[in-house]
Amino acid sequence: MTRLYRANMVRFLKSIYFIGGCLIALTFTFAVTTNTICFPFLEELDISRRMFFVTAAMVAFFTVFVPVFTNADYSDGVIRNKMIAGFTQKEILFSFYLSYASLAFIMWIFYLIGGILGGAEPFGAYLVPNLVFLVALLGFVAVILVLSFRLRKTVAAVIAAGLLFQTCFTMVMFGNLMLMLAEDKLGIFPALIYNVNVLGQWFSLSGFADEVSDPGAALQLLISLAVIAVMAFVGSFKLNSRDVV
Repeated sequence: MTRLYRANMVRFLKSIYFIGGCLIALTFTFAVTTNTICFPFLEELDISRRMFFVTAAMVAFFTVFVPVFTNADYSDGVIRNKMIAGFTQKEILFSFYLSYASLAFIMWIFYLIGGILGGAEPFGAYLVPNLVFLVALLGFVAVILVLSFRLRKTVAAVIAAGLLFQTCFTMVMFGNLMLMLAEDKLGIFPALIYNVNVLGQWFSLSGFADEVSDPGAALQLLISLAVIAVMAFVGSFKLNSRDVV
């Protein structure tokens, strides 16, 4: 699987789309942090909080990047060739995940650099939120990858990923109301459900959501790790017995 991972990384790191995404992460974070690009609702916020607002863009990026590049390997026959070379579909799936997780970490570093250049202190009070968000992003990438690997058709995978992103966004729009209505009756359970959603975690960490939506960094990390574990099981379940058309 190490060979698969290396081959993926060589290809992805040469991709103009990923390079462009990293440069956008750096410049956009810098612009928002310094108020060069102004959002009226952010102008009065602490500089590090303005910086954190940008992280949601990485969710949108991987919503498109993962299905397009995963399913390109189906249409180009790359996955079939890897299987002919003796690799199992599970090995291919997990090598993809490790590759995308590495790319997410690299883009996150560019985001941090942009914030630092803009005068933010991401290693201060916002260190924990930034780390929690990174793990939540890795969970979201795992979900998108499983969708892409199972659907195989690029158009279907992109549409499914877009619908998932829209569902996540809709959940945070209605989530606060649901939390306020259910908090007294169901305790912390509604907040746990709310934070399964990567944008739910982003919303609570950015301070835009009600305090009841934040179950604490430790539980958020555990939720994200659980999402990754569940996706590893679901994505690999009977995968090696599947035919590749």
